[in-house]
Amino acid sequence: MSRRIGLEVSLAVSEAASACDVDVIAAYPITPQTHIVEHLSELVADGKLDAEFVPVESEHSAISACVGAAAAGARCFTSSASSPVFRAKKTTSFSAY
Repeated sequence: MSRRIGLEVSLAVSEAASACDVDVIAAYPITPQTHIVEHLSELVADGKLDAEFVPVESEHSAISACVGAAAAGARCFTSSASSPVFRAKKTTSFSAY
């Protein structure tokens, strides 16, 4: 039988990303998802997750880092809020080429 534990949702998301064995984390801490990338940075720093943690300066940079890493064959993770994702949409169109 599986064991249930209580976990704050942001930490659960970061644990799920860790379970997916991501290679690159493009992190732009912005409310409401700051706790996700904070916990991922701890997992990487503690050696529990073997990934490149890339702090970026905007949502566009986060998407660009993920697009570039994915083009090289890496499994990527980033997180953001709804409106910043919409603003970064123009960056994702380049990944189709």
